[in-house]
Amino acid sequence: MSKPFNDTTNRTGLIQDCEKWTNLGRNTISGNEGLLADFAAFLNDALDELLPLIFASDAKWQFDDANHEDYPVATIDLEEGQADYSFTADEEGNSILDIYEVFVKDPQGVYVKLRAVNAQGDPNTASIFARNDDNLGTPTRYDKFATSIFLDPVPNYDMENGIRVVFTRTGSYFNADDTTKTPGIPAPFHRLLSLIASRDWLAVNKPEAPVYAEVKEQIRDRKVALSQHLSKRSKDEKTVMRPRVDSSR
Repeated sequence: MSKPFNDTTNRTGLIQDCEKWTNLGRNTISGNEGLLADFAAFLNDALDELLPLIFASDAKWQFDDANHEDYPVATIDLEEGQADYSFTADEEGNSILDIYEVFVKDPQGVYVKLRAVNAQGDPNTASIFARNDDNLGTPTRYDKFATSIFLDPVPNYDMENGIRVVFTRTGSYFNADDTTKTPGIPAPFHRLLSLIASRDWLAVNKPEAPVYAEVKEQIRDRKVALSQHLSKRSKDEKTVMRPRVDSSR
């Protein structure tokens, strides 16, 4: 069952879950501006806590938060003589976490997938950082540091929208005034967010309460179930978003 952020009518929301698990009581969070903002932050922290597990467990690298409005693909111009390019955020301002694939337009304007290499571990790739004057041409491979890429050879031509990268990014976060917005993770595991948010509040305010131990046990078991759910999905199953690169453009 999908869980909206805040549902004071049917009491099916994540905030209502937090009111129950913390034993704060009906409408104590939803009816308190300060507490509501605190728990929105707790829920966003919970999403951050789950994303590494999701990326590590997902049988398909294409996982993306269902609330994002665009595909996890970024395109920038290719510049003659420039080998390094950085990608820190997508068009919506979401932080980019990792780059999975890189495509570059050749001089004819056709996107070609580049080969990933590790210049730190392979002596045959030293030319990527040598920046020799004769190391110019159409890029065929790349190395990366975090979310920056280094092309080899160094491009000897300009190309509008000449670089396209596919990436993972942070989730779509809640605001305190959200109501019907649901988490962008698989619906059967939405309650994990409210459990983690409740755990964080209980850890500060009621660490000796028996419910604190129960919440931590629930989180542990549900994380295992989430990992198993993701790892068992077939690789050709359609995901929320499946980025594609059109080589004809």
